Amino acid sequence: MSIHQRPELEMYRKILNEILEGVVIYENSGLITWCNQRAASIFAEKTQNLIGDNIKSYLSEDLINNTIFDYFNVQIGGDIKKDYQVKKKVLESGTKHVIFIKDPLKVQTSNNQEITSMPVRKAIHNFEDIIGYNQKICDIKILAKRAANTSSPVLIYGETGTGKELFAQSIHNSSNRSKKLFVAINCAAIPENLLEGILFGTVKGAYTEAIDRPGLFEQASEGTLFLDEINSMPLLLQAKLLRVLQERKIRRVGGMADIEVNPRIISSLNVKPLDAIEKGFIRNDLFYRLGVVCLGIPPLRERIDDLEYLIGYFMKKVSKKLHRGSYSISYDLLKVFEGYHWPGNVRQLEHAIECSITLIGDIETEINIEHIPEYMKVTSTISESPLSKRNNFNPLQSEIEKVEKNQIIAILENTDGNVSHAAKVMNISRQSLHYRMKKYQIRVSR
Repeated sequence: MSIHQRPELEMYRKILNEILEGVVIYENSGLITWCNQRAASIFAEKTQNLIGDNIKSYLSEDLINNTIFDYFNVQIGGDIKKDYQVKKKVLESGTKHVIFIKDPLKVQTSNNQEITSMPVRKAIHNFEDIIGYNQKICDIKILAKRAANTSSPVLIYGETGTGKELFAQSIHNSSNRSKKLFVAINCAAIPENLLEGILFGTVKGAYTEAIDRPGLFEQASEGTLFLDEINSMPLLLQAKLLRVLQERKIRRVGGMADIEVNPRIISSLNVKPLDAIEKGFIRNDLFYRLGVVCLGIPPLRERIDDLEYLIGYFMKKVSKKLHRGSYSISYDLLKVFEGYHWPGNVRQLEHAIECSITLIGDIETEINIEHIPEYMKVTSTISESPLSKRNNFNPLQSEIEKVEKNQIIAILENTDGNVSHAAKVMNISRQSLHYRMKKYQIRVSR
């Protein structure tokens, strides 16, 4: 069984995708069963193209047939051959082999010294990618745009799937650091004993096989460092992080010299800040340092007025991705979605839409309850809503909508059909009122 087929090795996959060395696992026959992203970039191939190929296509047969060897200089690459150091080990009683490939990626420090670096993520999103007319989300976008024009630390909090990194990337791309690196790390995905070296860097000899490597703080200097789920960072490391933020200097693991750094820090919590402090997930002094600007992203269940718009957006996006046609959503399913709790938030909604479009028949054009993920069908909300409709019951959501519609009509009448004035009376945005008027088919004539 290959490494990508074993769920218990998921953590190790994440770790191996974070390290500097390329890693390739192959069988006696030479068939590649797994490789990390660094190996794929070294061989100038996509990861999925390497898997299933033969390692002999990339390394000499003499090298492959060696039982075990320590780091060995070889030449591999595309049009321009580069020198790499390759180390080979045998796994599972000789039936599988793993090679580690060293080729430090070069970056320039502030004094133009070449150092080795870890792969970094690119910031590809902008504020235009954050869609919706809900008042809360619109207000947060305004605050985030203002924060982007400063160098102040920003802390973004919200449940999983609400779009915290989307906001972080948008802030970076709207700032004066947009031409510099955006470096992101999920603090929950890295084991405690590796996280310090990844953040602050290492010095050769600090531990077995340690090399001179900059940490993320050095890579992100003059750029942006995004610390995702910082409440998962060990408290001892949080204390070291606080000192770095105060002094703007880091010291690599095993090193003696202080190195000045100047990244813009954006961090995130997947719980509310006060809850994180109360439960001891984050030091309060670190929170006050990181949370100069705090942005709370609302969960999807608190922006249901955006739901129909988001559904339409994702149906178009997924249909284009899967090369499918245009679809609509049934009334029953829309009501089910409106009453659903959405623990995975906007990300879960997108996945549910993708599942539905994947499963819908070739001649069908309307997405129904039968097309959504199986795990969503077992909830009481989903099983009861259509049943209530068939038995002529009025579910709570229907009653709420009736009250909301009547209230909008009454306020519009009192404001002589002035939509802007009515929106102010209801304390919602003009766009949000227009959405509700369209939803309830309310028209005004002044």
